[in-house]
Amino acid sequence: MKITTRSAAVAATVLLAPMAAVLATTAPATAHGWITSPPSRQDQCATGAVSGCGQIAYEPQSVEAPKGATTCSGGSGFTVLDNDNAGWKVSDIGSNATFTWRNTAAHRTLNWQYYVDGRLHQTISGNASQPPSTVSHTITNLPAGRHKILSVWNIYDTANAFYACVDVNVGGGGGGPTTPPPTGNCTAAWSATAVYTGGTTVSHAGHNWTARWWTQGEEPGTGGEWGVWQDKGVC
Repeated sequence: MKITTRSAAVAATVLLAPMAAVLATTAPATAHGWITSPPSRQDQCATGAVSGCGQIAYEPQSVEAPKGATTCSGGSGFTVLDNDNAGWKVSDIGSNATFTWRNTAAHRTLNWQYYVDGRLHQTISGNASQPPSTVSHTITNLPAGRHKILSVWNIYDTANAFYACVDVNVGGGGGGPTTPPPTGNCTAAWSATAVYTGGTTVSHAGHNWTARWWTQGEEPGTGGEWGVWQDKGVC
């Protein structure tokens, strides 16, 4: 029987289809992200607040590993994040505190989990939807004192998750860094959808920030020393 070029092409497509399906289901998540406020361990590496971090200083968004881990690295290669004695800066927060993820690529989300010293404290559903570039969660009833908070971003349609640890002192006082008290002079809150021109001042995460140039959608505190937003201090 003579096989035409068209028939061969169709047959090849049929044979390759199952393999393509397998590859699609095993592909890694395209999402990437990390906590920027309060600054997570990888964020401190990226901004230079803590040195000697290795490669994670250049890709804080890449702490990706299979779901189910309860370590700061998630079991990825970035094991420096698991070292509790690496000089991590401690953030003073209240018993109800807001944690902000910065996402460099969106992927459908199963949920976010927040662990306090290894114990699950709060879960927030992702509703199987794609998150925006910044996502903030208010975590309530945090216990007083010094704690390590692990947040896990569980991706909906892959076996992987993203991990970020934040060192905090709940209730302020003893154990956190020296931080000026709030002045009560916070300006209008930053909006991810608003357009800001150079010289405009906004408030975000308890600080006032002044734009150096035109900007939209760039979160204050995520651009480093030379970013668009200049930190004007606690408000």
